[in-house]
Amino acid sequence: MSALELSGVQVAIAGRVILHDIDLHVGADELVVILGHTGAGKTTLLRTIAGLQPQRAGRIALGGVDHSHSIPAQRDVALVFQNFSLYPGWSVRRNLAFPLRAPGRAMSETEIEQRVIWAAQLLRIDSLLDKPAERLSGGQMQRVALGRALVRRPQLFLLDEPLTNLDAKLREALRVELTLLRRELRVPMLYVTHDRSEALAMADRIAVLINGTLVQIGTPEAVWAQPATPAVAALLGRG
Repeated sequence: MSALELSGVQVAIAGRVILHDIDLHVGADELVVILGHTGAGKTTLLRTIAGLQPQRAGRIALGGVDHSHSIPAQRDVALVFQNFSLYPGWSVRRNLAFPLRAPGRAMSETEIEQRVIWAAQLLRIDSLLDKPAERLSGGQMQRVALGRALVRRPQLFLLDEPLTNLDAKLREALRVELTLLRRELRVPMLYVTHDRSEALAMADRIAVLINGTLVQIGTPEAVWAQPATPAVAALLGRG
């Protein structure tokens, strides 16, 4: 069973079609990278899957269950944005625990603390738990942002260019760590980027999005060797 299945998903904003009949699936243990230029519709696609943006047509299924019209709280997904969006007056511990205190979770403080420590150790930020968020480096902030998604243990991760705001050296290091972490957790991931190197290095499969249309889906090797269109070739730096 696929973790995510999109069938004929179409999204329009202010009367303008942003996503055209998107068909895509993410396997139960797969990292799929959505590659496209700024404005291609990548963030809109993630927001639609998360339930933050309604679709005009099509079907969204998570774990085989139709969630086309479910509210965000009913979709077991975690969305990590490009901007870290931490609460600056809070400690790392409190930032990590925040999603677990949402209405309806009913977790004990002991369970919350165990989950927070588990995520902090995975991301190697356990020594920072009592540090204020505003005193963290960029890399540390991004680890905390990832940790807030991890603690929920969702059935699907949605990552919207999470490494873009970091310097090149740190971005490359976290790219490797994130790939290894996903394999360890065995949780499917849909990862958005405009960086072809990131897509080629991380993905099990790449889905190329151009002007709201998925024009090619395949393994990094296949997409690199045989771009479907001149636009794909240009996006990969081969045009």
